[in-house]
Amino acid sequence: MVSPYSHSFREGTNQILTIAADAGGEADIKNDKWFAPVPNLSIDSRGGCGPVWSPNGDKMSAIYEGVLAVWPVTHSGEPIGPPRHITTEMAHSPSWAGDSEHILYQSMDKLKIVDIVTGEVREVPLELKYTLAIPKGRMVVHAGRLVDGKSPTARTDMDIVVDGNRIVSVGPHQASLHAGAKIVDASNLTAMPGLIEFHSHLQKDLGEAEDRAWLSFGITTVRSPGNTPYEGVEDREANDAGVRQGPRIFTAGYLMEWMRVYYKMGVAISSPGQFEMELERSRILQHDLIKSYVRLPDLQQKRMVEFAHGIGVPVATHEIYPAAFVGVDNTEHSGATSRRGYSPKTATLSATYEDVIQIFGKSERYLTPTLFAGGGVQKLLADEPGLRSDPRFDLYPAWLRTQILNRPPRLAGNAAGSYKMVMDVMKAGGKITAGTDSPHAFSLHGELMSYVLAGMTPYEALKTATVNSAEALALDAGSIEPGKLADIVIVEGNPLEDIANVHKVKRVIANGRIFELGDLVGNTAVVLGSR
Repeated sequence: MVSPYSHSFREGTNQILTIAADAGGEADIKNDKWFAPVPNLSIDSRGGCGPVWSPNGDKMSAIYEGVLAVWPVTHSGEPIGPPRHITTEMAHSPSWAGDSEHILYQSMDKLKIVDIVTGEVREVPLELKYTLAIPKGRMVVHAGRLVDGKSPTARTDMDIVVDGNRIVSVGPHQASLHAGAKIVDASNLTAMPGLIEFHSHLQKDLGEAEDRAWLSFGITTVRSPGNTPYEGVEDREANDAGVRQGPRIFTAGYLMEWMRVYYKMGVAISSPGQFEMELERSRILQHDLIKSYVRLPDLQQKRMVEFAHGIGVPVATHEIYPAAFVGVDNTEHSGATSRRGYSPKTATLSATYEDVIQIFGKSERYLTPTLFAGGGVQKLLADEPGLRSDPRFDLYPAWLRTQILNRPPRLAGNAAGSYKMVMDVMKAGGKITAGTDSPHAFSLHGELMSYVLAGMTPYEALKTATVNSAEALALDAGSIEPGKLADIVIVEGNPLEDIANVHKVKRVIANGRIFELGDLVGNTAVVLGSR
């Protein structure tokens, strides 16, 4: 019989909770009990690593030290023996068969089943392929105004010629260019590069509407520096294949953490051996970057850089030093979590010392400040009260709408300190990339407004979400010029005069595919010109 108990994994510990349930299925939290199957050793992650109770109620399985483990329990969930490793290869997402003797699990890019009695492992045949959704034919965007991302001045009455998913020419309007092409009439609007959100952790619970929301706010590329290892890959492939209407995805796997975790998207690495398995999984799943998290020791961080650069992907971290010394490519946040005692970038009231500024400047490294709570969102909403009823907000659940529409600004002293840091880093030669650490697309518009409040020109702010971010991703996008990918946003107004005009999206072209705003918001998500 199935045990009448529920279980969960306590955040940041290695303990498992069992909560007794009454006859009606209601949990009695007064009688909760916590058990540690292995003292001082954490289950790898709360995102796909268990624990999972066997159907007959006498065993649990979870991922310990990268591999699948099973241990006997009472019907209250109390361990009555130590976990036993039953695989020697990396495992993820265990699922019991009905006989309580076999477990299906993921191993790197394979599905396997193990007999926990004999130890026999067999592979489940599975071949998954997809094809990039690249439109056919020629398209001309007739733009009344062109903001190309390379010049602080807009050009007027321009034609952007696209073949498939690439821009082939940009020049003054010529009627002859329109013959035989699909025409996008933006003669009374502005064409600008698609935006790049450089730091957002994608959330599966938001559903496919999250992907449409990114596009509806003009965001054609999203970088997710921390995700459960398989979900990010599925997001990337589904969007690339056109199965879902969404932005281009650059994804990492787990936040590479040491010994313990807090977030679902982190992994508690217990040893150098497990660390090597995690790095190899990033290679096999073709993650676009790897993130060193806040407890990873210096030697492992150095090894991560060597490995990542060897397979051609960058490394990100919250730190400035010693990360810059060992070659970590990106620093995330102007402040944020650091648990090693000597690696923060800011001090009291977000003050930043000159040595930090010079490390950014001399190394020309990328900083993603994530300032969206610094006042930009609040200013946009205050200046345009009608924004609160924008139908794009309805693509999100109520809790997230409430969070973005009612978020208080930072304390004035903290905001001023962060603003100064951003401007000092930029003036010293560091490169600012716009990201928000938020799943809500409107946050990026608040981030850009915060940069303007900090002292950037609209042109400088716009480059943080286009040219700079594309350069950091080694992506052929971020500007509108021949040879670049066709990521183009059609907006009202001139973003070079008022950065708020960037959110006034009417139409989006993402990788050559055309999306009408009404279709994205109205849940029909019709892709125009995709054949």
